[in-house]
Amino acid sequence: MRAESTLRWRLVAACVLLAVVIGGIFAAAGYVIIEALEYEMIDVPLLRAAELLIQSDREGAAPPKFLDLRVAVGAQIPAELQELAPGSHEVSMHGRLLRALIVEDGGKRYAVIDDMDDFERVEHIGFAALWIAFFAGILLALAIAWASASRIIAPLTVLAETVQRDDLAAYPGLLTAGDEIGVLARAFDVRASQLKEFLRRERMFTADVSHELRTPLTVILGAAELLTARLGSREELRVVAERIRRTAAETSTRVSALLQLARSPETIECRALSLRALVEQEMERCRSLLEGKPVALTFESSDDVSVHANPDLVAIAVSNLLRNACYFTERGSVRAILSGDVLVIEDTGPGVPQAVRRRLFEPFVRGSDESSTGSGLGLFIVKRVAEHLGWSIGLEDAAHGGSRLTLTFSSRPPA
Repeated sequence: MRAESTLRWRLVAACVLLAVVIGGIFAAAGYVIIEALEYEMIDVPLLRAAELLIQSDREGAAPPKFLDLRVAVGAQIPAELQELAPGSHEVSMHGRLLRALIVEDGGKRYAVIDDMDDFERVEHIGFAALWIAFFAGILLALAIAWASASRIIAPLTVLAETVQRDDLAAYPGLLTAGDEIGVLARAFDVRASQLKEFLRRERMFTADVSHELRTPLTVILGAAELLTARLGSREELRVVAERIRRTAAETSTRVSALLQLARSPETIECRALSLRALVEQEMERCRSLLEGKPVALTFESSDDVSVHANPDLVAIAVSNLLRNACYFTERGSVRAILSGDVLVIEDTGPGVPQAVRRRLFEPFVRGSDESSTGSGLGLFIVKRVAEHLGWSIGLEDAAHGGSRLTLTFSSRPPA
């Protein structure tokens, strides 16, 4: 996580931004005040002095004398000011900063001069103080914001750690707090209790399913073996009995794998597995679904692909993909293409309606019309298996209609 995206940095940034805005407003106000003082203390006295100078000159009286100002008329105006246009000017003469007001009246030029060195020094000190106060305010806001953010974030950090450890009961202060942290802690506690209850019910359910399914499958398997032994030379019936026995044994193995995936996926064993032989085996088992249909079932593979996975789980995923394609395809073809790190199952069936594409891999969502007899769990199981193995499943449109499901493998072992 980037530092600037954390809650702490957002709080600090908000406080600093507020300090910048407020400090900027006060600095602007200080600047306006200093400029107003300069106008009242420098420009206004110069204008009044110029009016008195012009009036006395018209009356033929001697130029008035001022305590802090110098006045000059016509040729008496210093040479440095002779070329200046009428108006107020800041000029430097003999190492001093002067403010000179040049006025023309009746063809005569008048000058009123004021020494600004002292005021300029005070003005510089005022502006420096404004800048120092502005940056000091920002730094102070940064320090206060950092300290405050640490105090604000601390309960959230403790809450996050306790939720991660599932140990809220060890911090009763969080659960009884009357602020927003307490509300959040109690909400987490309620949600955690609900999840624990849900997981407990799921474990009980999977245990019940394991018992309820294994018992009849064991009976079917034993009956099929006994029937195979008693049929003797009746080869056509022995083939049927052997198919029943083999299907019951495979179903029992896959039920065990699915239940283990639901209860404790971390204990499922994985090993190096050849995919070509597994896909060919599952295709042979699906041929019975195409009896009586003008559908060609083909398999294309440029080379074998080896993955690190549990054979039963991979067989479940491949079987579900092939069975879906065979079940919904009434004519044309069902193709399996194994190449590189991708297995593609492509059919010429009706395809998947746009309305359910985004939810296709959710439980109880059928990829065809609602009149279908499917449970809507096949592709959900495929997605669950793919996620456990670190693989991915995707849906595309086939080139000639139908669906194109891609199972992309990962070379790394499942987590």
